Amino acid sequence: MVESDTADVVIVGVQPGQAHDVVGVAAAVAERFSARLVCVVVDPALLSTGLRADGSEIIEPIDPDTADSDPQQLPDDDVGLIRDLAAARSVDVEIVSRVGDPGRALAAVAEERDAVMIVVGSQTGRRRMAELLTGSVAAHLTHQQHRPVLVVPHDPVGVTVLRPSDAP
Repeated sequence: MVESDTADVVIVGVQPGQAHDVVGVAAAVAERFSARLVCVVVDPALLSTGLRADGSEIIEPIDPDTADSDPQQLPDDDVGLIRDLAAARSVDVEIVSRVGDPGRALAAVAEERDAVMIVVGSQTGRRRMAELLTGSVAAHLTHQQHRPVLVVPHDPVGVTVLRPSDAP
């Protein structure tokens, strides 16, 4: 595995149930750069409203009728898949959760970690329609980032992504 104290970092935006394609590509990029992989899952239904005296984050739901203020986590299957994909490439991986606007959250983590690149996936179906109205995370990042942004197509045609079962 990559030495975590001195290695570069590749940030990847991960959504529950859609980890395989984007993390597979991001792990390949991290391997090529001899970088660590930091997977970021963002819960857009919550906002950070500041810090408590102890330094912990105050998180509130956007919808005042919602009582849940726990950030969305990746399902165990996705976490296992991410770890397998990273291990197949001998890449160190960390999974972090953030809240708020996904583009801003990914940019903030990239800035905190001085990332060499941000990797995000494209959307399909209803999410693509929502992007037409609200703007995509990829478009936001590519227009406002000073670091490279790689957009990975969902279910790419003609591209083979290393699956954990394909590893030597």
